[in-house]
Amino acid sequence: TLFAGSMLRPAIEDTLRRFEEREGVLISTVYNGCGILVGQMKGGQVPDAYFACDVEFMKQVQEHFPNPVNVSENELVIVVPKGNPKDIRSLRDLTRPGLRVGIGHENQCAMGWVTQNTFREGGVQKEIMANVTVEVPAGDMLVNQMRTGSLDAAVVYLSNAAGAADILDAIEIKGIPCSVAVQPWAVYRDSKFPQTTSRLFSAIRSAEGQADFEAEGFRLREK
Repeated sequence: TLFAGSMLRPAIEDTLRRFEEREGVLISTVYNGCGILVGQMKGGQVPDAYFACDVEFMKQVQEHFPNPVNVSENELVIVVPKGNPKDIRSLRDLTRPGLRVGIGHENQCAMGWVTQNTFREGGVQKEIMANVTVEVPAGDMLVNQMRTGSLDAAVVYLSNAAGAADILDAIEIKGIPCSVAVQPWAVYRDSKFPQTTSRLFSAIRSAEGQADFEAEGFRLREK
């Protein structure tokens, strides 16, 4: 069983499929916002491995996962409709009256938690939150709302933006280091399948597996 943050799905699902075929095993994978996954684990549903969207959400269950390894990084960006009709260039621009802004939910996903830290660090949290019309547990939900035109801008991961480059532009958030999330992997200390899970991690860290991460907009950490 694998619990993984929703934003990791496009980067790992092909690797998981290849691993299942090669090893003759079935991986039961649960994708969700990391706040929701942590809640499930604290309620007793602990998987054989956990791939978190940020180290903060690994720390919250560190009694189950004692030896995490940081695999990749994913940065927050502001996404706007192609051509940037509202001329949004920075977080400060998201404070303009009347803008419809979407963000991740702080308690349900790592993206929301990192977003609030970024707003605070940028000194614009109160002003931007006045324009926030929706908070969701996953970045792909915000991309879908951008597609329908129900939002003027959203704060999502670069990996979310990469899959919608045909209709959205991504604006870099400059000068705020905490806008970059780090994704750790760890194996449950009492897993019944430690060797198989270790081989799965090797597959994720293989050249083929890592190429999937880079194609989705992630930056890789040193092995």
